[in-house]
Amino acid sequence: MNRNTLLVVDDVEVNRAILRALFENNYNILEAENGEQALLLLNQYKDSIAALLLDIIMPVKNGYEVMSDMNRTRLLKNIPVIIITSEDTIESEVRAFDLGASDIVMKPFEPHVVKRRVQNAIELNLHREHLEELVELQSVKLRESRDVLMDALSSVVEHRSVESGQHILRIRMFTKILLENIMHSYPEYDLSERTINIIASASALHDIGKISIPDAILNKPGPLTAEEFSIMKTHSEKGCEILSGLDRMDDKEYLRYAYRICRYHHERWDGKGYPDGLKGDSIPICAQAVGIADAYDALTTDRVYKKAFSPAKAYTMILNGECGVFSPKLLECFKSSREEFVRLTHSYADGHSPKADLRKAPALPQFRQTEEQDTQQYGQMKYAAMLRCADSTVMEVDLSTGIYHLVYIASEDFEPLRSGGNYKEALKNFTEKSVHTGDQGIVAGSSDNYIHDFVENGLLKHTLKYRVLHRATGDYLWYEAVTLRINIQAPHSHRILIVWKRLESPPIQAAQSERSSGITEIQNLMVGILQCVNDRWFTILDANQGFFNLSGYSRTDLNDELQGHYLNIIHPDDRAEVIARFHEKLLLGIPIELEYRILARDGRIIWILDKCQLSVSGDGKEYINCVLTDMTQVKQAQEDLRLTMERHQIILDQTNDIIFEWDIGSDMISYSSNWEKKFGYKPDSEGSLSRIPNASHLFPEDVPSFLALMESIRNGVPYRELEIRIANSAGHYVWCRVRATTQFDRNRNPIKAVGVILDIDAEKRKTQELTAKAERDALTGLYNKSTGRHKIQKLLEERGGSEQASMMIIDLDNFKQINDSYGHMFGDAVLTEISSQLQRLFRTGDVIVRIGGDEFLVYMCSFADDQVLHARAQRVVDAFHNVLKDELQDYHLSCSIGISCCPDDGSDYQTLFQACDQALYHAKQQGKDQYALYDRTVMSGGFIRNSDQLPAAGTRIESDDSLNLVTYSIIQQAFQVLYEARNQEAAINSILEMVEQKCNVSRVYIIEDTNYGTFCNNTFEWCNKGIKSEIANLQNVDYSKFMDGNCRYCDLFNENGVFFCPDVATLPPKLYNMFHKQGIHSLLQCAIRNDGRFTGYVGFDDCKDKRIWTQAQIDALIFISELLSTFLLKMRAQNRAVAMAENLQMVLDNQNSWIYVIDPDTYALKYINAKTYAIAPSARLGMPCYKAFFDRNTPCRICPVRDIRININQTMEVYNPVLKVWSMADASYIRWESQDACLLSCHDITPYKE
Repeated sequence: MNRNTLLVVDDVEVNRAILRALFENNYNILEAENGEQALLLLNQYKDSIAALLLDIIMPVKNGYEVMSDMNRTRLLKNIPVIIITSEDTIESEVRAFDLGASDIVMKPFEPHVVKRRVQNAIELNLHREHLEELVELQSVKLRESRDVLMDALSSVVEHRSVESGQHILRIRMFTKILLENIMHSYPEYDLSERTINIIASASALHDIGKISIPDAILNKPGPLTAEEFSIMKTHSEKGCEILSGLDRMDDKEYLRYAYRICRYHHERWDGKGYPDGLKGDSIPICAQAVGIADAYDALTTDRVYKKAFSPAKAYTMILNGECGVFSPKLLECFKSSREEFVRLTHSYADGHSPKADLRKAPALPQFRQTEEQDTQQYGQMKYAAMLRCADSTVMEVDLSTGIYHLVYIASEDFEPLRSGGNYKEALKNFTEKSVHTGDQGIVAGSSDNYIHDFVENGLLKHTLKYRVLHRATGDYLWYEAVTLRINIQAPHSHRILIVWKRLESPPIQAAQSERSSGITEIQNLMVGILQCVNDRWFTILDANQGFFNLSGYSRTDLNDELQGHYLNIIHPDDRAEVIARFHEKLLLGIPIELEYRILARDGRIIWILDKCQLSVSGDGKEYINCVLTDMTQVKQAQEDLRLTMERHQIILDQTNDIIFEWDIGSDMISYSSNWEKKFGYKPDSEGSLSRIPNASHLFPEDVPSFLALMESIRNGVPYRELEIRIANSAGHYVWCRVRATTQFDRNRNPIKAVGVILDIDAEKRKTQELTAKAERDALTGLYNKSTGRHKIQKLLEERGGSEQASMMIIDLDNFKQINDSYGHMFGDAVLTEISSQLQRLFRTGDVIVRIGGDEFLVYMCSFADDQVLHARAQRVVDAFHNVLKDELQDYHLSCSIGISCCPDDGSDYQTLFQACDQALYHAKQQGKDQYALYDRTVMSGGFIRNSDQLPAAGTRIESDDSLNLVTYSIIQQAFQVLYEARNQEAAINSILEMVEQKCNVSRVYIIEDTNYGTFCNNTFEWCNKGIKSEIANLQNVDYSKFMDGNCRYCDLFNENGVFFCPDVATLPPKLYNMFHKQGIHSLLQCAIRNDGRFTGYVGFDDCKDKRIWTQAQIDALIFISELLSTFLLKMRAQNRAVAMAENLQMVLDNQNSWIYVIDPDTYALKYINAKTYAIAPSARLGMPCYKAFFDRNTPCRICPVRDIRININQTMEVYNPVLKVWSMADASYIRWESQDACLLSCHDITPYKE
């Protein structure tokens, strides 16, 4: 795990800046200005954060609350917290350490001390994690040694009990499998993988007490007498006595589980076990699990007193209480683990597999500990409660194995069901002993028939009614026996439920079959009417002429070609879905609507709207009555509209920019899918303005300006843009430009903001790099003189009235001697080391400047008193004594310092500089190697040097700035023009004009490709005075005319994308002729590339002389070209996206239908077209559709959106009592803004209804 990030949490920006400067060279820095945002970043980047630097006093959530939350989520275990606070009370320190802080640093702090202490905390945490790994490894080895010893002890029992075989090994594996199932199904038992492994290992000692049982009893071939059984039962307590003697073992947890298993594994749920007669969950869960495993293994293996039963017989006996009563919850888990138990029974049968250590049981699916488990648990509880309320006897049967489980017995009249080795024997015994003799033939005769129907025809339900003996009175009572398929999604599944429910009165014999004798023949209808059996094929019983007209089949064709099966008419791709929906909805007994395709006899595909309902006949069989409507034309129109919207969405997704829409009323923001592609996580789309100040991925310093932008949009400003930083999934901040345009309603009230988020990180960082080159001294990396002056002047303007500041001029004494003695290269090394010393001695917020060869200027923003100033100056003087001391053996390096204070000695840069300079001159006069504070009574009237002059004393080694001020100003102005641009094309022309004027070139232009580089167009141009324009002549130009052979024009550009020719006469003839006609002598062209493909270039021509540009000018022009290229490409992409969006909006608004898009889960509106707004003007994006159109507070009971993910398309008629319209509502499952959505197109059918 690569922990390379520090999270700095402080509500004061200056404090964050100081800490950022300390650590940014070694760590990636994330910042938060309150506790809420800190927790958001902690949870997202918990695997990469090395330490948390946390302030205590903060808004929203303070530091104590952050640590409390980290304790609760166990984040504090892996992330050390260093408290940095001004709270120096004992109580606050104690509280911080109690909550888990690794260290506390008091403000104000020494930066480099903080750096060392943070590093120590990180290293200690890494060592701790490493030690934990070593301890865990050692624990594993100790557990392995313990298991070997315990297995050896258990083997003593195996050798004494000749029938045990591999009993111990199987018990361990059975126990592990059963407990894993319990862990996933019943989280209230609080089991974990670690606990399960310990219990499984400890289960080996469950029968250790049998070592004290006499061989005559232990290996007796027949039944035990009561006295012998009493002795045998003592093995539980004897085993506990043996385990008590092992109390010196280090693993107390293992011993505790072994003791509980040994003592309680023969206890039973109803309290009839031994030795203590425990009942229910008072029996430890470990002992309950081992008890089931032990009983199962005893039944399925040969013993001296019996032969082995089959696994199916063993399951039936345990489930029906023949081995004692077990927990219903554990029996459910036991049933679901049947395949694993059976497999292990055969794989590890006695004498079949060699003895081995516990092998890892097959891994069960890894369920998350979420609400799904609670739902499963509550479902089982509801199931049990329902059985008690219904007071019905329920038997669960697996027809494939014969295993049955009496889940609930409502009356002792059904006790005969407990007898029998399988369900057939149990039903036979029950029929003979309890069913009225007059009904036994019905029960016995129909039993095999309906079971055959269930298996072969995929039926779901069958009902019989007969009389059962009431043993208390001797009377016969009427019962209804209903057979139900458990898994309706699997028609070949052999697991069923049989439910016996008492009838209050004898059944009334129907005068005739409840099934309709036929369907009224109504010829030439637009709908088809159908009745079929609810079997696996939907066998057709009757149909009207409308169905035959619709499908193209005759009655004879239906039987001959399709065997009378309606399922064969349904499109093969829709069959599984139709079956699933039938089974899911029809059992509720309410009419349902389905949409699917059928195959007509002539091969046509017809979309069908099927309205159907389930009915039950007197013989217990189920039938489905259907009304079929042809909706092919509606579906086609709906599909065409969906594809149109999807095409536009694809076009929008192809741009690299992030498009967003902000609904001002609901404060909901939706983003295009590029957000997740760009940043690696889903954006927060709810409560934008309210959540951003407290928890967001924005850089804290950018939050106020972003909120100001959104507020201005809310107030009706038509357009705003802003540059901000957003953290990506790796924890790195990415520079982005946000452009937002306001949309207004008819009353000019702002309702939405639509915009784009552009990635300008590369441009911004390159600008910062060039800016740093322009602002910094090339040798030392400090600010140069002009930049330093500008920054100090700005700080002086922002200074508070009472705030103290100071200025120092530091001059090296006799530096010329070093240059003369050691050379200028060594002198440069001295200056570099001195610069590093100054950066360590002063704070991040202070300004350090190299103003000349060996002169430096420092501006201290604020300090407490003069004592601090004196101490800092003396530290500088002392530090110079140790610079390269070993190398400067014959020379003593020293410096002189002049100091002025603000506001005492002046409040502007020039005054403070002159006061400093006089103080420096005074220090030199006093013997050098010292500092002096300006004192106007002593120093006034002396030598005065202007701040713009070169230093008066010392040898000057001038800095070599790589870019001159003209170049720097071009870059700065270009950014300013683009940043403030309202008209993008005018902005590009302005930059071209500026470059032409600043660099004195003849012509600046942009060439863009068409047709993948074959032709080009001159799209922008700016010419100097007297230079002829070529833009009209350079349209649809063919490159190949000017190139020789197979060469391409893009081949002229080097690997950096630059084509530089100081003399065009040196070019091949074709190229020379082209450029000569344009009057060009020298040129510089920079390629425009889109995803690595050459798409044009930015050109700079000199039509007066043969010109050689300096490297600084070339660098600047290349950067300007890259800036223009990026801006131009994004402008083109944005224009295409806007055009596509406008086309989509026009298409939707001009549809003669009410069209809107909603979230299929929340029903929130995501889009509304113009016609929908016209009929429902109060509707707003983000509002639930049932509220916007039906004025309801809950979703509609009948809605075409229900189950849209399953059906993809649905259509139904809907009446809106609020709007008083009838509509045919078409619902389609689509992707909208890269999220699942539902498109609804509602066609007005009110005139037809009236």
